[in-house]
Amino acid sequence: MPRMKRDIPVEPVDMASLEALTFQERLAIGIERLKAERDVKNRVLAEQLGVDEAYISRLARAMGDVKLSTLDKMQRAWNVDGENLLKVTEADLPLIAVWKTRLKKKKAAETP
Repeated sequence: MPRMKRDIPVEPVDMASLEALTFQERLAIGIERLKAERDVKNRVLAEQLGVDEAYISRLARAMGDVKLSTLDKMQRAWNVDGENLLKVTEADLPLIAVWKTRLKKKKAAETP
């Protein structure tokens, strides 16, 4: 289960949710998986790529677009191929559920 600052109720998602993911969301899941596997923070990944930590943070939250040159750097520096970096599996469903819950909460807060 992904780390959260505070526990929020999360509605489960199903496998159909995987098909609806954007490129940015798939990349964010891949980055989160990589961070968990290697036990590293955004700062370390950013240093390895020579980019700003805020940029990696935005990518890890699916809040920004990645340049193709940065995607190439990720594959080389992190020794992963693009397919594995963008692959999403059933094991990632809890992370997707958290994102959807946060998005609903944010939209509800923005609605007057």
